[in-house]
Amino acid sequence: MAELVYLLGAGANQTVADWHGLKPPLANNFFQMALQSDKFSGKVYSERIAPVYDYISHFWKKSEGDLRNEPFGLEDCFTMLQLQQNEAERSEDYNEYARLAGIEFLLESFLAEYLAEFENFAIKSDLMRQLGVAVYREQSIILTLNYDCILETVIESASGVKVNIPQSLLESSHEQEEIPDGELPYSHYNWNRPLAYGIKFDEVQLQRAGLSTYVNGDRFYDHPENKLYSWKILKLHGSLNWFQYLPIRKYPSFDPSDMELPKEKLREVLMVQARWWFVAPPDLRGWLLKPLIITPVLYKEQFYQHPVFSDIWRQAYNELSTCKRLVVVGYSFAPTDFNIRKLFLEAFCKSHLKELIVVDPNTSVVQIVKELTHFDKPVLVCRDLKEYLGLYAALETHGPGQKPQKA
Repeated sequence: MAELVYLLGAGANQTVADWHGLKPPLANNFFQMALQSDKFSGKVYSERIAPVYDYISHFWKKSEGDLRNEPFGLEDCFTMLQLQQNEAERSEDYNEYARLAGIEFLLESFLAEYLAEFENFAIKSDLMRQLGVAVYREQSIILTLNYDCILETVIESASGVKVNIPQSLLESSHEQEEIPDGELPYSHYNWNRPLAYGIKFDEVQLQRAGLSTYVNGDRFYDHPENKLYSWKILKLHGSLNWFQYLPIRKYPSFDPSDMELPKEKLREVLMVQARWWFVAPPDLRGWLLKPLIITPVLYKEQFYQHPVFSDIWRQAYNELSTCKRLVVVGYSFAPTDFNIRKLFLEAFCKSHLKELIVVDPNTSVVQIVKELTHFDKPVLVCRDLKEYLGLYAALETHGPGQKPQKA
């Protein structure tokens, strides 16, 4: 168990920006951010996402222009869709259920596609790169509510490029049918994503440059060099590079044996660096993929029953209940997401933190975290990531010295 645990919320990503200065969204400004983008506000994209806008207009009386200029909570929209789907299912109105599920999938794809854009800009942020260096150096446990892979990108950068390339990879041809065993542990960076999440995937995309290459998860993790890292990123609400198959083909197949997806494939969890394109979901071998994420709905319990999430939340409890230093960055503990509060209350009911650091411009978060962790000592408070990383650098260089305010 690690001594140091980070909890990261959406606020941790606010140092990242695209070429136009747009940032990853917070709880209530997703449409405001996305609709400032030429791509996402363009005519083609608006037409494809029109059922979402029509749905919001029908119930909230907000136009696309209103959404561009006013806050609007994604949690409200996803929860409304969830409740209405439940009602349609109970009344066996399957046409209505399918219509609502289609709107939900469009909105989920819109959210995923916009968030995925920022992975390419992660290393532009000096502060995010510094955070990646700190995490990689400390080998700390990360709990995060974020779907994006921004943190993974900066950790890879901090780990450096791997210089020893397997000879078989240098000499390989595109026609080879099976990846040699010696290539299974190779990744472009010294830090290898498939080993970092605390879970094993049924199928893994190898983290190397060139054509996308996939291997069976059992074969990948059976390699002696591919043991899961003891320090890990526990993504409590899933990740944009975790997927499950949908029983829907993107392209028709003329092979009778490939016209229906085997049922066991629907249960598989894949780690794939997939891409969305104008709300079109990614696919693998012609089958559409659905990201394994828990959208911001009010009622999440049914999703936590999934084997992946039940395992991750169990690990999160174990890590929190034994950690001595906790750093909370950019997470406000919204009262509507009581599962996180429950996790903290249970994990800290017997354990004793030695140090608590809260990185947030909203100092009211401090009292919430103190109550949830039963921490009765002064809390180290940093206004933002810049202040925290400045403190981190000072302690690394000079040892304990002047610190930010305590609350």
